Amino acid sequence: MTARITDVVVTGLTGRMGALIAGLAHREPAHRLVGATCRAGSFAVGEDAGAHVGAGLLEVTVESDLAAALARVKDRARTVVVDFTSPSALDAHLAACRAARVPIVVGTTGLEPSHFALLDQAARDIALLHAHNTSLGANLVFALARVAARTLPDADVEIVELHHKKKKDAPSGTAISLGKAVAEGRGVVFDDVKVTARSGIAERTDGEIGLFGVRGGGVVGEHTAYFFLEKERVELTHRVADRAIFAQGALAAAAFLVERAPGRYHMHDVLGLGALA
Repeated sequence: MTARITDVVVTGLTGRMGALIAGLAHREPAHRLVGATCRAGSFAVGEDAGAHVGAGLLEVTVESDLAAALARVKDRARTVVVDFTSPSALDAHLAACRAARVPIVVGTTGLEPSHFALLDQAARDIALLHAHNTSLGANLVFALARVAARTLPDADVEIVELHHKKKKDAPSGTAISLGKAVAEGRGVVFDDVKVTARSGIAERTDGEIGLFGVRGGGVVGEHTAYFFLEKERVELTHRVADRAIFAQGALAAAAFLVERAPGRYHMHDVLGLGALA
């Protein structure tokens, strides 16, 4: 049986992640780039998207508005939007997807509680997946961290993340997701037990989950969760060598969302982790 193609509309085509996702969607036989947007006023508006992914002419016009890009789509039943732009654009992107009844994968970071409320509202009408990290390997580590936290309830847990020197936020969204996985495994509220700084007299208390960031050079991303016991320790580590893995995971999520019922979905659904998640 021939696998069906997933049609993909990419927002933020001229951004780093947008370009990666669009290029991969064009090159992979299981996906097809059918729409693209970029910020109003950008030099790319009105151009053919193929020029930005090294594909020649694709007959896909870059729009400044997602609703306009979706209006050009021929088969919305097989179409998914992939959005890695900015929190300020989320409301308009969700509204366009709801109006067109098209699912969306959101990889945008830096979201506030108000944005999560928008995601919940949109999920009443469309299938939606939001992830701080779309790497398949990282999401497997999140699941393993939940298991380790349940299995080793007395272990001291510390999470250390390494990133390039230009990364703005700390701890990273992935480190926070890892910390939340540990908290979920233990049945505690993450915000009640997290510690993000120690200085001076700062003895560790039982039940803390420490999260600490290291910055330097061009490190794409590395996260380690340490589970310390008195005479042994368990380490769960995920290292990123190429940002393309995030694009690959985002496209896997897009394919998963095709023809799904409205609702919130997660990367562990994409991985089929079931009870392990």
